[in-house]
Amino acid sequence: MDRVCQGEEEVIIRYAQMTGQIQAIVNIVQGSGNKVRAAWENQTFLLNPEDIYYFESVDGGTFAYTDNRVGKVPESLMELAVCYEGRGFFRCSKSMVLNIYKISYLKSEPGNRIRATMENGEEVMISRRYAKQLRQILKGEEKDEE
Repeated sequence: MDRVCQGEEEVIIRYAQMTGQIQAIVNIVQGSGNKVRAAWENQTFLLNPEDIYYFESVDGGTFAYTDNRVGKVPESLMELAVCYEGRGFFRCSKSMVLNIYKISYLKSEPGNRIRATMENGEEVMISRRYAKQLRQILKGEEKDEE
């Protein structure tokens, strides 16, 4: 049951060490989390990164995929991977940055690849080059520098 308190709202975040993910949570709570600017149908929208399933590079353009829309974004995949790394995004192939929080389940595939089934039923292949990094992320380990 929700408890209603008189006075100001308060969110307490306790942590042993500040990480990128904790900083992202702090930014969201403070209302300063980065939004993604995406354009489709001659309109520009500001998207919450948490609503994005993945970013993909197609024919020289970068696109953000949500549950029901696809929008063109001005940033490169590399910029997006770095900017939203603390919010669950990681490079899963040469042409895609994936939101791990939108994955329903994973399945190992031949050739050390991983098939990710997203919450919307779409399947995404994680290349063998990035499979080790995903395993490290899921175990809570720091990523290897390449």
